[in-house]
Amino acid sequence: MTTFHQHKRNILIFEYVTGGRFALETLPASLAAEGQMMVEALLSNFAALPDVNAWVMPRQDTRPLDAHFKAQIQHADAVWVIAPEFDGILETFCRYVEASGKKLLTSPSSAVSVTANKLMTFEQLCRAHIQTVPTALFDENHDYDTTQAWIIKPIDGAGAENTFLLTSINDWQQRPQLNKAFIIQPYIEGEKISLSCLFHEGSAELLCVNLQLFEQKETCFALQTIRVNDRPDHTGDYQRLASQIACAFPDLWGYVGIDLIQTPTTCFVLEINPRLTTSFTQIETQLGINVASKVMALWYD
Repeated sequence: MTTFHQHKRNILIFEYVTGGRFALETLPASLAAEGQMMVEALLSNFAALPDVNAWVMPRQDTRPLDAHFKAQIQHADAVWVIAPEFDGILETFCRYVEASGKKLLTSPSSAVSVTANKLMTFEQLCRAHIQTVPTALFDENHDYDTTQAWIIKPIDGAGAENTFLLTSINDWQQRPQLNKAFIIQPYIEGEKISLSCLFHEGSAELLCVNLQLFEQKETCFALQTIRVNDRPDHTGDYQRLASQIACAFPDLWGYVGIDLIQTPTTCFVLEINPRLTTSFTQIETQLGINVASKVMALWYD
């Protein structure tokens, strides 16, 4: 049973995949594992803070998830939502917290609505003159150049789920039927880099630069490993990029992950993740940085 403290900040942690809707269905293995790791790392962060009482929303099978979540919010001073962006899930639960008047310890729904949509993210990056990967809505009737390598992925996808690399006419002929909005991007060879950052009112603090290693199986990708704090930012280029993104997306708040493609000559912004990412799970052990403490400081600021 959860104990609520009068003189401590009561923090509700809600992880959608393992504790919510997916818990009643077949769990996507990668999302379930990542979700559990994020929860454990976040609880470890909060355990080091004496003025905080953090608990994970318990699973409840007998009432609708949204009703259960709204009831749990009432016991909290603040809520940390961990959820995927697809199908508006993250945005919806952020809105529930905002409507309750309790503090949301992640980016607001206004930031999620833009960054969860890869086409809107691309357009916003272009307006800010930030180098990004050309992106367009996938059109089934368009005659694409099949001699070029292309990536197609859901417009609101999370991670590498349902991401396909098409390099030949055979790949195009055998690709799965798409039952929702997808985007198409030229495939760019390069290192898959991610930035772990803290955002606050149009400013950004770079925590670490990470290297993502993917395994390719036919036309699909799977994240194999992440090397957290893979390299220092000696030139300050990554911090400058994070600061540019903070100016372009001033609503971003708290922990944010940024996915990049690094070529020998250019750094392309691929995605902005307005939530905890897999890299977060190693930041405390690798760098000794307590992300939850830093986010709480942003709240108190």
